[in-house]
Amino acid sequence: MKHLDFTIDFETCALSADAAIMQVAVIPWLRDAQDDPFVLDDTGEATEEAASAWPDPYEAYVDLRSCVVEGMNFDPATIDWWSRQSDEAKHAVCQGLAEPIADVTVGILDYLRDTVKQYRLDSICLWAHGDTDISQLRSLCRRFDINLEDTVPHTSFRDCRTVILEAALTEAERSMTGKSTRANGIALPHQVQVDPSLAYDLFPTLPSRYAEGRCLHDANYDAIRSTWYTWQALKTLRQ
Repeated sequence: MKHLDFTIDFETCALSADAAIMQVAVIPWLRDAQDDPFVLDDTGEATEEAASAWPDPYEAYVDLRSCVVEGMNFDPATIDWWSRQSDEAKHAVCQGLAEPIADVTVGILDYLRDTVKQYRLDSICLWAHGDTDISQLRSLCRRFDINLEDTVPHTSFRDCRTVILEAALTEAERSMTGKSTRANGIALPHQVQVDPSLAYDLFPTLPSRYAEGRCLHDANYDAIRSTWYTWQALKTLRQ
């Protein structure tokens, strides 16, 4: 049975389901990969040949004027938050050729359907960091009368944050008994619960090659980062 996972990330002007969208990225990956979730060949090792056969990610930039026309939400608090981000982050969400939000929504679904067809996949899962991005995708599909269920069944959505935090708690508990191969006593379970950001410290850091030319709050980078730590978390939970 051929299965592939995808992670979606939106950069938006609000946190609501009807938020205006600036940028979106969808990253394909393999949960059972041994060395690298993004590029694999039959031996389980990342190679140039495998990279050439791997599906490209989907990335698009949205013309915010189309979001205004659609009556989508621009939240003042979120706009203020964006004003305080780095110049690199601001540039990252605005650097590409902007398309109408309707075209971008169709593009996301076409990308997923085409990848399923091209690679003859039997199933997919669509991951996001928390539930906001999925609710935004659902809202877009309702707005433009697209049947999301035909492409991504409701049972195929997954939450990166939950998996990462639960795996981090498992590793933190193992570290207390000396059974952890990763945590090295970095955090105790209650510390992870109080400060979820500590969860990421329990797993190998995202390789620098995936951060090159990217920054936090770039949809592509954020999707890659979420995927990397989700993949590490799944490996932990399988141990």
